[in-house]
Amino acid sequence: MMPKLSDFDFNQINFETDSMQVLSISQSEKDFIFPLTQSPINFSVLGSDGRLSNSWGVNTDSKGDAYVYRRDVPGAGKVSLHASGRQHISITSKMAERIGVDSRFGPVWSQPEFEQDTIATFSLLFPPWGIGISPKPSKSTRDELIIISDREKMVVVSFFIVDSTKEMRSQTPHLLLRQLLLQPGRTLHVIAWKEPQNDLMDRIREVFPEISMTITNLKLGKGDMTLCLQGFRGPNSAFMLTVPVHYTPPSKTRLP
Repeated sequence: MMPKLSDFDFNQINFETDSMQVLSISQSEKDFIFPLTQSPINFSVLGSDGRLSNSWGVNTDSKGDAYVYRRDVPGAGKVSLHASGRQHISITSKMAERIGVDSRFGPVWSQPEFEQDTIATFSLLFPPWGIGISPKPSKSTRDELIIISDREKMVVVSFFIVDSTKEMRSQTPHLLLRQLLLQPGRTLHVIAWKEPQNDLMDRIREVFPEISMTITNLKLGKGDMTLCLQGFRGPNSAFMLTVPVHYTPPSKTRLP
């Protein structure tokens, strides 16, 4: 049984590296039994400073397709995990026009095949420095899961689509958030765990100059914004990372 938000002191949370913890915020005051077997599920990650990541949702349809999306910014990004094996990231046409891109579709890949080690088709990354978009949560109008982060390691929430007859095993402390039959013989597993950041910060810093130039060309004003970075952790294994930043336009140089 997990404590409700109203019964929990955030100052008493232990951000332990070798454990996985989750809180529930429930309008109905119900307890959750893992893994969840119905959709949708909603979750975010709690940083050690008491701030939250973006809020994410996971939903499925009758065709056996699964969708991962940001709940707090409609149209900002949706990941489609189709039963056909075609996976892709997309935004709305309106959002694409707003940020100045020609296509609303981002990375496209195929559902990974594997023999022994299971490969995640998609992962959300939550490094400690990437958490800080929202204030402490208040009473939620929807059932929400709050995953406890780590001061050094990053939280990874990954999506695996596997043969329903196979049992997934891991020696790493993890939390199986959801296990849902997508189609005959195929099951979606949504799993959260923690892993070292390694050189992630350095790799992000390498692309900041290009990102800053793009923002400048779009003539966006000074202020706080969230960058949504996308890439691949391995063949046919995509990831998404949202980073809060403060943008200041370059000052104009006056000629003498």
